[in-house]
Amino acid sequence: MGSVEWFREADRGQSDALNKGFAKAKGEWFFWLNADDVLLPDALKKVQQLITHNSQLTTHLNWIAGNQLLVDEKGKVVKCSVGNGWHDWLYRRAVPHVYGPGSFFKKELFELVGGFDASLKYCMDWDLWIKFMKAGARFERTDEYLWAQRQWNGSKTQRGKSKKEAAVQWVEIDKMLDKNDMQVTALGNFGVRLWRMLNGNIMRQAIDGMRYRGKHYSEMFL
Repeated sequence: MGSVEWFREADRGQSDALNKGFAKAKGEWFFWLNADDVLLPDALKKVQQLITHNSQLTTHLNWIAGNQLLVDEKGKVVKCSVGNGWHDWLYRRAVPHVYGPGSFFKKELFELVGGFDASLKYCMDWDLWIKFMKAGARFERTDEYLWAQRQWNGSKTQRGKSKKEAAVQWVEIDKMLDKNDMQVTALGNFGVRLWRMLNGNIMRQAIDGMRYRGKHYSEMFL
């Protein structure tokens, strides 16, 4: 088993801290966990199997995206979230179904795009996905649930925001999209919802939600 190193030092926020952490990382593949996130049982094993399988097919794999669970403070499932695969046209016009801790990507890809934009507080992960896309990367979707996000009022992304804070967040998102020459459109968002309906992801998400809601996330993998 590999050793774990712990670093604590001053930084300019979450994006800067992640850049510092990845700069010290020595592995071939990267991912991160936030304070409210949980890596689900066997997630790393499932990702490793996908990487091994693709290497045997000699396909170029440098980005993996998995599904997520939303859980409460006690780890009980509130909702299941099943994402789509890759679609070039849609992901230039809609929010991609890619989530930070459910994404695994190669170190060389992260370094190629210059890592996180340290000036971003709310949408640095979305900005990273766009930079990956512009670099020619396309994620491989695994149907497995890889991580869980805790839903509670103290969470950065889930807590009740003031109107002022919400406005600041949307200003940042608009600037990030402008910087990347991207635009989220009503047609793009509708297209994603329609695609999710036609490919069965909405149905699977609903069925899994009814099956597991109220259970501790670990019970899904017994």
